[in-house]
Amino acid sequence: MEKSIIVPINTKYHTLNELTDKTLQVWFLLHGYGQLAEFFIKKFNMIDNETNYLIAPQGLNKFYLEGFGGRVGANWMTKEDRLNEIANYVTYLNHVYQDELRDIDLQKVKINILAFSQGCATASRWVAYSKIKCDRLILWAGEIPQDVVEDEVFKTTPLTLIFGTEDELITYEMKQTFFERIYSVNLHPQVINYKGKHEIDSEVFRTLIAQSS
Repeated sequence: MEKSIIVPINTKYHTLNELTDKTLQVWFLLHGYGQLAEFFIKKFNMIDNETNYLIAPQGLNKFYLEGFGGRVGANWMTKEDRLNEIANYVTYLNHVYQDELRDIDLQKVKINILAFSQGCATASRWVAYSKIKCDRLILWAGEIPQDVVEDEVFKTTPLTLIFGTEDELITYEMKQTFFERIYSVNLHPQVINYKGKHEIDSEVFRTLIAQSS
């Protein structure tokens, strides 16, 4: 007989810069499959450190990237116990959001959520299920999953999709499927294509900073 239990856990996330009365923008950064928040957040360290505060949560599942030792990565979920995995990461992200932002006036800062690869589905479900304040949702090398794409939140939240033209993990057919899905529910996001692979490009991120200012 399969059973489940709710238990408290102790897990971590990373931040960059300080959250002060000079902060104008908060960035939640959700990593991709096999990455760690500690290193993922460093990809965005070119941002102005006085007016921007960066928060990088980390997937609750960790594993060795090769064999039984060495480098470790994290992921947000697998197909095993799928619904509980989703519920767990939404709860975790809500706790990070509430704990970090509880002492600030949310009307005075812009909340950006930028997700990469597997983190895109995670961010999409988080925004759809929790209805948190999100002034811009940026999905980099990923998609809004089928189970939430019809949620009204995506019609009211500015949405940007970013793809590298040389992305080795996303085929032309996969991109076509992504766009058919969002166009079918009347979503018309900003789309940024750049010459690059399945990775964060610093110049593209600088463009996003300028657009968000």
